[in-house]
Amino acid sequence: MKLHYIVTLVILLTVSPLSFAENNSGKANISYYKIDVSRIVIYALAPTKFLDNAECNGTTEANAVAISTERENFSDLYASVMLAHAHNKQIAFWLDGACTPAIVGGPFPSATMVYVH
Repeated sequence: MKLHYIVTLVILLTVSPLSFAENNSGKANISYYKIDVSRIVIYALAPTKFLDNAECNGTTEANAVAISTERENFSDLYASVMLAHAHNKQIAFWLDGACTPAIVGGPFPSATMVYVH
């Protein structure tokens, strides 16, 4: 299982910034994150805004991105967020154009991939 995490992290660390498309949130430094039973919400340092096609709060900019605990690869994405935060790395997300439910500061754009820079 540890090998699976290591391989995933190596792949994420070697992803080229040139591979980003319009669903990429853009790079940001992590300010803090919140974890609850259904998701982890990652907040960017002000004034950074994550860009998404969805209008989660009536705009295409958000100060946070959420990753659902129901995603099959949640453990890998969660580990990548922790790695980035622990090593002061910038992070970016591949956003799926959906919004999380409006609970505790939401709704937030939903991420399916994590990039660590």
